[in-house]
Amino acid sequence: MKEKAYKKEIIVTIVFIILYLLMGHTASLFVLFPGLQRGEMWGFPIHYIIPVLTGWFGMIIVAIFAALVCNKLDDEIEAANKADEAASK
Repeated sequence: MKEKAYKKEIIVTIVFIILYLLMGHTASLFVLFPGLQRGEMWGFPIHYIIPVLTGWFGMIIVAIFAALVCNKLDDEIEAANKADEAASK
């Protein structure tokens, strides 16, 4: 049980690292694909506003979601540790 929770924690950590990298580096998409630079959103050039929104608000959303998921995993690991302690007594 405990091993599964630790494996899940590693997978969740890797997934959130990838999400953080994607949110923080969306400006690179507009460099790689210059055709995406055409257009406007709320009066701003799209290649300025999208990286700002994903970099600020996207990171906040991912951080909140990561905190919730990691807290749930920590509770699961703690419960597994308590079960192991009770079984060993």
